[in-house]
Amino acid sequence: MRQGPLAGRYPAVAAMVTLALIPYLALSAALDPLVPIISEQLNMSAQAMSLSSGLGNAAYAVGTVLAVQFAQHLPQRRMLLGYAVLLVAGSVLAAAAQNAGMYIGGHVLQGLATSMMLIAAAPPLTIGYPKAKLRHTAVIMNMCVFGAVAIGPFVGGVQAEAHAWRPLFWIVAAIALVALVLAALTFDDAPPADLNAPRDLPAIALAAVGCAAAFIGAAQLTSHGFSDPAVSVPMLGGLALIVALIVYQFRARRPLLTIRTVLTSSIPVAGVGVALFAAAASVAATALTANVLLQTYSPVRVGLLYLPELGGAIVMAVVFGIVITRRAMHYLPLVGMALLAAGIVVSASLFRPASHLSCSARH
Repeated sequence: MRQGPLAGRYPAVAAMVTLALIPYLALSAALDPLVPIISEQLNMSAQAMSLSSGLGNAAYAVGTVLAVQFAQHLPQRRMLLGYAVLLVAGSVLAAAAQNAGMYIGGHVLQGLATSMMLIAAAPPLTIGYPKAKLRHTAVIMNMCVFGAVAIGPFVGGVQAEAHAWRPLFWIVAAIALVALVLAALTFDDAPPADLNAPRDLPAIALAAVGCAAAFIGAAQLTSHGFSDPAVSVPMLGGLALIVALIVYQFRARRPLLTIRTVLTSSIPVAGVGVALFAAAASVAATALTANVLLQTYSPVRVGLLYLPELGGAIVMAVVFGIVITRRAMHYLPLVGMALLAAGIVVSASLFRPASHLSCSARH
């Protein structure tokens, strides 16, 4: 089988995974302070910007399902090269955007390619090396996801302070190109996972339409109330399709997604539940407090206020790597949720009503 010159070398594979996953996640977290600048230069409304983020998130969700299907029938490492090319193309398209269509198209490709690379690139790193590497892998994967999200507000604030957005997008495109090069250098050909696996087109259709509808409905909240049909119909309809997907996969004889395994054991159910609640709470708290702070402080100062999140992400990534093979692992979600709740309570107690902040800003 064909191999690249760096195939099997842990540092190179780890660098490839890191550079593949960080750009889109960090960019998504950095967009809020850049929205007014992008909107002005590309003649996009706030609603259009919200829609672009929603479609990018929908593509990220759907890409996971597509990548799982492709892995069954196509050589995974060859597909990884294709996903990396798609990420570079989307990043260049977004960075060079001259209108709303180019920007939205590029951002959607970025989200789609990143989630597909997560499915294709993570297994060689997580299960392709001895157990002794597991702790290092746990730290790397945590930093790719949580570290990237944590540093996003700071990066976006610094870029917004310069009243520009393209430099950041071109940096993302350059990182994507390096990830493509590393994917080629670490190439280690492998056959498809299961050529006899069914091609589950209904599952893909339910995931695609459900995710797109739910995120499009949520994006409409920028200019509509929750009770408005423009919000409630696509959002609730999309959620209904996602529930239908879960039921369909649970009852399928040969499902594409391992829903039955997750829902018939208490530990996976608890883990998924904790992850959902933690993500919802942390993202909402960050977005809401950032929007309030931006009424008073400059984007770079707001970014600096959120920079300690990166330190917390680093600490928890290291702790996760230490306890992943120990019984203490069971206590980590409990401690994490307690810290998250405490942080939200402390943050809420420090904020005055938005009207007071606006008055302070005017004075």
